[in-house]
Amino acid sequence: MNLGNRLIHEQRQLLSQRQMQSLQMLTCSNQELNDLLANEYAENPMLEHISTGRDDFFTNIDTLYESGSTPRKNNSVWEDEDDQRKNDIPSKPVDALKKDLLMQLHRERYTEDQQQLIPFLIDCLDESGFFPWDPGEIARISGYPESMVRSCLEDLKELEPTGVFSKDLSECLLKQLEQQEVQDPILCTIVCKYLPDILKGQISNVSRGLHLSTAAVRKYIVQIGKLNPRPVMNAPQEHTEYIVPDIMAWQKNGEWNISLNDKWMGEYKLNQYYIEMMKTSSDQSLNTYFKSHLERARFLMQCVEQRRNTILKITQEILRRQEAFFLNQGPLCPMTMQQVAESLEIHPSTVSRAIRGKYLQYQYGTVLLRDLFSAGLSEPENQDCASPNKIHQILRELIAGEDKTKPLSDSALVQALEQQGIQISRRTIAKYRCEMGIPNSDQRRYLA
Repeated sequence: MNLGNRLIHEQRQLLSQRQMQSLQMLTCSNQELNDLLANEYAENPMLEHISTGRDDFFTNIDTLYESGSTPRKNNSVWEDEDDQRKNDIPSKPVDALKKDLLMQLHRERYTEDQQQLIPFLIDCLDESGFFPWDPGEIARISGYPESMVRSCLEDLKELEPTGVFSKDLSECLLKQLEQQEVQDPILCTIVCKYLPDILKGQISNVSRGLHLSTAAVRKYIVQIGKLNPRPVMNAPQEHTEYIVPDIMAWQKNGEWNISLNDKWMGEYKLNQYYIEMMKTSSDQSLNTYFKSHLERARFLMQCVEQRRNTILKITQEILRRQEAFFLNQGPLCPMTMQQVAESLEIHPSTVSRAIRGKYLQYQYGTVLLRDLFSAGLSEPENQDCASPNKIHQILRELIAGEDKTKPLSDSALVQALEQQGIQISRRTIAKYRCEMGIPNSDQRRYLA
């Protein structure tokens, strides 16, 4: 064995950190991208965010709910129950919420009077799960001692969802921080004393009052924004969960119009105030700080725009290839990521990242982009038979016509498809068979 040193010259292509982040942003859904940009906005002073509308958290609670109402003596429905106030979020049905709360209590711990008082207190909750009433007023209306009302309220405040029965938004958020074991005194102070300023967008008041930088206050606001301002929204629900599409497509005058469903995110742009400050400032360290953050902000804006163009370009190609399906005039045609990538002169991995987890809404429904792709066939002339729907149909016909005493195995089905010019693996046959709910050959023999 000869030992020695050798020089080997080879080329390798390595992704830079910026390239990796660009690919990561392409993979993000709209919601994930919004979270990423929100975190960057909280840390980067060179970014400016213009919201298209006021967020629920930054909307004054007093404008959402009446504060002068009086709880009823009995458990009847409120007179204004049918009034659809535009700012209300439909909450869980009252009976279901009451059932969830009562099931968390141990009835044996309470007296008969307390067992009658607790349902009344639950009926006094507002639509968000807050209890804005004074215990003395509740005692006067219900006829029970104030001490009993306070005692029951203390127990009810410990129930799930966290924050239910809080008197106001501050108490609700503090309860959630306590449940998460967050022990940041500055954060708690902001929640206790500065929520009105935050709700009005007066961040400078918080910054001056607590001697914090604007960036630090932004970080705290992002952390507060992750809490739930309406406890009832966290209650166990049996309602249908809705999909928020990432892409919208509609046809007008024979042409497809495509847009990203991201207007709700608002607009992120460069902070011109700090850019002008850089031009006039003589502080070298400050200029260096601003310059590094400005470069990052510009890079992020470029990545967002590149992501937008890539997704729209890929969606346009998908619509072109699957137009009959999107017009509800035919089934899906065979289409692979490789084919789309070659048409657009990009890499197939770019297509894969761009469609990951993204939903497209069109005239006849909403579809996951990845579900539009199939493996295709090895022989181009047979591609008309390559769609999963067509293969499902052929498999049903083969299995329906088989000898019930000697059912076709998956391997036999592969051979039968090969005779029709369809090249497909046994594993794929098993996958399609399971999708159609067809048992394997041994189970079909037993059932026969």
